Amino acid sequence: MRVVSTAMSGYRVQATVQLCLDSSGVIMNLQEYVKFLFCVFVVVLAVTAARPDGPRIENSEDVEKVRVTRGVLDFIFGGLKSCGGCQCGRPNRGGARILGGEYTDTHEFPWLANVHVKSKLVVSGVLINDRYVMTAASQLIAATAPEIKVSLGEYDRCHLDISSSNVSVETVIPFPEFNPESRGHDLALLRLSQPTKFERRISPVCMPNPGSTYLGQVGTLSGWIEGKAVDASETRTCRPRKLGLPVLGYSECIKSGVSLASFHDDSGCIGVIGGNSLVCENDVGSSVLYRSYADVYDLVGIMSDVNKCDDKPAGAVFTRIGPHLDWILQQTKDACYCTK
Repeated sequence: MRVVSTAMSGYRVQATVQLCLDSSGVIMNLQEYVKFLFCVFVVVLAVTAARPDGPRIENSEDVEKVRVTRGVLDFIFGGLKSCGGCQCGRPNRGGARILGGEYTDTHEFPWLANVHVKSKLVVSGVLINDRYVMTAASQLIAATAPEIKVSLGEYDRCHLDISSSNVSVETVIPFPEFNPESRGHDLALLRLSQPTKFERRISPVCMPNPGSTYLGQVGTLSGWIEGKAVDASETRTCRPRKLGLPVLGYSECIKSGVSLASFHDDSGCIGVIGGNSLVCENDVGSSVLYRSYADVYDLVGIMSDVNKCDDKPAGAVFTRIGPHLDWILQQTKDACYCTK
């Protein structure tokens, strides 16, 4: 038995190639030869996708090829279960790219979830597979699973929607290093009491590609985010909104006015340097997404509650999914994922 190993963006890719020889020790029969060729193909594919000094990606077509390759390898080597023929990150619309803070189309982002805490607090969340919703841990402090309900397939939360799915929560799993005071690692998984049946109004977002930072890309902030009324008072929106802002690097985030006290090694930010904050404290749990050229959405981050929608220049801080991806996949092994 020969074992070929390589590291692929945080994953351990291990392909095992077993050469079953006949009594002469040289000649393989046809079935064994086909198995051997398949193993070699998978190893070459993994090494090519993982190699840090590999060929540069010059255009969007190449980006999508790598994206598909990584998605397939995640399922082969990552131990993830597939839900079958479903696909993640597909929006329900055919419109143009965004964005200016407008309302979404009806059920445009079918992974959006409303998290009800103690029958009062409503926080945004996002469906990532058939069993788990991700949101901000800061909004679940001292809350127990029986006190939390999740609404899926909801659009206008100011009016009763009998077609939406209300699911109880079985387990609350905050990130182990979540800091309630500084809001570092502000992520939590909610394990639903039953598997989710996917349909047009309810389907999951895609996990980010391992190692991707999405810096310099346009991030899409989506959720039931706040707006400002004519009298400058803050108003909770009934329907989800979307807003496009660039994903900034660390130095750019600090230049934009983000406080060092609320920016951690797992933080990211979106915004425009010199521009006023467009995200409010109550936008916590809203998702930051990346839309590919193939119109597929990856989950980049979850908004924290450290943001203030005032007249002071500042980017909007979110917790990045990438640094927590291994933990997420470990915690959700009992769930099934849709493919990209």
